[in-house]
Parts: sequence; structure tokens; C-alpha cells
Amino acid sequence: MRTLQSTYEPITADLDEEECDALVALAHAGTEMRSTHSTDAHGQTDAGVWLRAYTTPDGQERWAVIHESPQIADVFDTEDRAEAEAAYASEVRDLADCTDEYAAPWWACSDVPGVPHAVYTLRIERQQDGQWTGRKTQEYLGRVPNLSPHSASDLCTPTTLQGAASEIVAEVARLQAAANYDAALAEAVGLPAREESAQAVRVTVTGTGADGEETHTEEQPVPADPPTVQEIADYRRILLAAQAEEATDPAAYGH
Repeated sequence: MRTLQSTYEPITADLDEEECDALVALAHAGTEMRSTHSTDAHGQTDAGVWLRAYTTPDGQERWAVIHESPQIADVFDTEDRAEAEAAYASEVRDLADCTDEYAAPWWACSDVPGVPHAVYTLRIERQQDGQWTGRKTQEYLGRVPNLSPHSASDLCTPTTLQGAASEIVAEVARLQAAANYDAALAEAVGLPAREESAQAVRVTVTGTGADGEETHTEEQPVPADPPTVQEIADYRRILLAAQAEEATDPAAYGH
């Protein structure tokens, strides 16, 4: 690969400045073969890597890898398409690895296999008595969100929106199963439940895929796992002990 334009690297093409500028313009106007991009808060492309085919003024077919962002303007080219393909994929992967463990993936959309995509919106719904009720759609970028204080901080790094939906619905179902158990336990001892029980959960993930905006919906039933008679008895005993302690030492409970 030769460097025709770069923000930080020296120009390696054996050409004068005007010739380089002319080839850079042709590369930008060339035929797009592959692309990867990220978007800003308004959904507009703010950075990207492109593989483009173009023809030089003397009729030579060449392949250009273009990286552009608010801080970067790089153009590399070669007469070898395989070399250009490899350089394109390497550039995309290297930039994807720039983010730290808890940051959003660099790219909103990429055709390079295994590169994490940003997840734009997530809607979580629960089925209660045959009716679906949903939370307000929330916006996330990158890794599956931390859905509760007890969730792993980094559940997965989705490489597809479908994969993100599958990972998220499994975690939502796990959390709902725990909520169902707690609700049944509270009901058994005559207390109000902190969270309502549900028979199934559904998540909808919307974002940018390889062919544009995509929406993926995944549903998962939440199996009933009621507390045992012994667990109910143990819980009632704990509550009675707490009530007795509160009665003997009300100051400890803010009374």
C-alpha cells in the first residue's frame, strides 16, 4: 500500500503533491466496494473506512482504502485488490479495538466479520395475564446494558443486532424469573411484591446493520419457579425475627 494522503503518516507515493491530490479525488469518487462507519448523536455518519475501486488518468485500475473522521483524512492505495481488502479489514479491526472495555464500539455498521456494532435503541416488554406492557424505549451504544445491579457489567459485545437481541432477552428473562420468585414469596407471607411477575419477556433492538436500519425482536417464556414450603417458612421466620428486633430497638430502624 502506498500513502497518498495522511494526517499523521508521511506520503510514500513517488508523486508530486498535485498528482497525489488528483488521485485522492479520484479515489473518493471511485466505486464503493466495502464500507464501515460510525454515527453521531443525530444519526449522521461521522467517521468511516471505505474500500473503493478507481482508475488513474493513465488507465490503471487501483484499489483505495479511505479513512475519514473529524480528526483523520487518510487515503492509501494499491494495484492489488487482495492487499487492499486485507488493509481495509485491518484498519476497521484496529479502530474497533481502540475503545476500552466499557466504551461503546467504534462502529455503528461494518461488513467486517466479528466487529462489534453499536446498538441504538432497546425496548423491553413483559407479558402479564396475556397482555404485553413495555418500558419506554431506551438508547444504548455498544455492549449490552447493565440491566440490574446484579448483572455482569459486560454481558456481551454483539457483532450483530440479532445477536444483541438474543443476549439481552436471555438476561431479561433471568432477571424476570428472579422477580417472579420474589413476588411469589411476598404473596405467600401477605406482603406486596416489589416487582410484578410476568409469564414472558420480549425485547426489540433497533440499529444500523450492513444493509441499513434493522429491527430484531426476541421473545422468551419465563418458567414458573415458585418457592418451596420450606423456603416460605424460612422467609416468614426471617421477617418475624426482623419485626421482633425492630420492636426492641426502634432507634435502629429510624423510629
